[in-house]
Amino acid sequence: MKVKYLFILFLLFIGGCAGRRPETPVGFTEKTIETEHFSIAVWEKNITAGEPLRIYIEGDGDPMPKQATALEFAVRDPSQNVIYVSRPCQYIWCKECSNPLIWGQERFHEEIVNEMKELIVYLAYKYKTPSLELVGYDGGGTMALILATKIPVARVITIGGILDTKVYAAEHDLAPINGLNPGELKDILARVPQTHYVGGRDTVTTRRMAERFVARLRNPKDAVVKVIPEATHTDWRAAPFDYYQ
Repeated sequence: MKVKYLFILFLLFIGGCAGRRPETPVGFTEKTIETEHFSIAVWEKNITAGEPLRIYIEGDGDPMPKQATALEFAVRDPSQNVIYVSRPCQYIWCKECSNPLIWGQERFHEEIVNEMKELIVYLAYKYKTPSLELVGYDGGGTMALILATKIPVARVITIGGILDTKVYAAEHDLAPINGLNPGELKDILARVPQTHYVGGRDTVTTRRMAERFVARLRNPKDAVVKVIPEATHTDWRAAPFDYYQ
């Protein structure tokens, strides 16, 4: 009876994952894009092909994020060519998602990264963009940096980003995060323009972590840390982002 009860709870859980999506913001269109193994939820503005494109990548979390923070950033962005992408297993459930490692300790495994690469390359090709920027929140920043070592990007912007998974896990006494780590891709990332926004009141991804990451880049082309004094890890409502320019 206990096994049957747990199985019913699991079915209710995945049912909730499949149906709980953010409301589509005004001016955006919700789409589902298929990669090799996942169906990924995407929200787009009315994109003009052939123009620079900015893609926002959601942060880490279970398949039912309570707050779509990166989507909030995308909505605030005055640019027209803006796309928000979720992560594998967020909002849309598939059989692979029954393994919690997919959205847990293995979320930056090369196979998962390649699924995101497939998605980003598809969008860039579809809209024939001459210039691509990636904006990542939390673990979305990790993903953006890793992707920047695999595809050409004009710039990476992280907001409360996990820039070095090894340092992050050690700082918070967590189990090691497996897979690719931007902190071990310094030579390639040094050539990528990047801006890292950190909250002055953020105790999760701190200023010290960001400054240490940038300091370890070898002769960076353009890398800067910008501190938003009043921001916490989850509250960026008053943040005066200047990357829109």
